[in-house]
Amino acid sequence: MSLSVACGGGEPAAPPQNVTSPEGAVRGEEVLGDGGTEAAQPAPFALNLQQPVPPDFRAAYQRRARIAVTFYDTGQDPFYPQGLEVDALVRGYMERLRAEYPTIEFFSYDISEPGTARVSEDLDPGQYGTLAAQLGVGYTPWVATLAPSGDAYVILNVFQGYTPQPVLSQALFELSSVEVEDNTSDLDVTLERVTLTQAGGGIEYFTVRNRGSEPVELQGFSLRVMDPETGEVGPDSPGVVVNQRLTLRPGESASLGRGPEVTDGAGRSVDGTFEGGQRLELAPGDQLALLDPGGAVAATTTV
Repeated sequence: MSLSVACGGGEPAAPPQNVTSPEGAVRGEEVLGDGGTEAAQPAPFALNLQQPVPPDFRAAYQRRARIAVTFYDTGQDPFYPQGLEVDALVRGYMERLRAEYPTIEFFSYDISEPGTARVSEDLDPGQYGTLAAQLGVGYTPWVATLAPSGDAYVILNVFQGYTPQPVLSQALFELSSVEVEDNTSDLDVTLERVTLTQAGGGIEYFTVRNRGSEPVELQGFSLRVMDPETGEVGPDSPGVVVNQRLTLRPGESASLGRGPEVTDGAGRSVDGTFEGGQRLELAPGDQLALLDPGGAVAATTTV
């Protein structure tokens, strides 16, 4: 079970001190001991946007969403006596808990995949750039929950090493209870693929999967271009709108195209169509957000 970090003699832990990392990020610096430890106090955190960080994480941060991030290892670490089974266990716990907390943005990264990009847009999917250094990630599995606070964020909890699922669930419940003004949807859907037109940087088709436990009606959903500077997106942003009824049962996916003649990557006709988006001038590195009919962000992706 997770143990709160505390100073010797049974006294309460001192609040973490604010420090500036070499990358310019502000975070609470605390010393974590054996596996299953957690941060004792919320720690201020400001993401350095000038450093390469995953575009989808950056977008969630800029939208002031509630964030849960996991770092795990798949290689061999002779200095970690518990073995790598705990990485797989904790990662699996977080994946299962995702469906219970749809208003939280979940991110997961293999600690061996930082990438070498100098800017966020050049990171490949799954690469995390300087994010681990900015967060102060130690040995894996490493899980943190972050909530907006003032002009930046606070790290509410940090778990390092094996952590039982109920403990992680309690931390996510606390995070979901934080009052924020973000526009994250409570529908658990994800963008599996976005393919652009051969000319004009428009959208040829995109694929959506329902990861929730209830059916999702896609009519009224829209795929919108996010502002590259602020991460903002809304119903008035350039994009496309699903214009027909199409219900996704739990676990199902569907492709939406600019016309009924469009085929997906497997050569199958698309399941439905959308309006607009022929000339969006999209380019590699641009961010797109899937909005639910109410205009809340259900998923994001990078072109």
